[in-house]
Amino acid sequence: MQVIYALPFVVLSIVSFLVCVAVPRWRRYSFQALVAPVAFGFCSIVAAGAIVLTCDHFNLGLFTTPFSWPRDAVSSVLIYFLPGLIGSWAAVLVVAKIVNRRHS
Repeated sequence: MQVIYALPFVVLSIVSFLVCVAVPRWRRYSFQALVAPVAFGFCSIVAAGAIVLTCDHFNLGLFTTPFSWPRDAVSSVLIYFLPGLIGSWAAVLVVAKIVNRRHS
């Protein structure tokens, strides 16, 4: 099951890395492009799992009501996409610092 979730992120990571290597102006971003999709997938699923388990543990009732588009669309963004973006951004910053330190 985890392979099915991770495979699109790994494929996107490899493709973005190869594109950055192929375009000379983008070569300096190749390692960031390699890390960003996988970091997004990892951070988003870990944060979503932690939020769902925490809400269930404290009986907040966040996931006990029937599906409604506006509320669930906003909660999906807050629970899945926002932590993924923050984690991916942090991973790209770390990789950029490592690459810059190595080239200095």
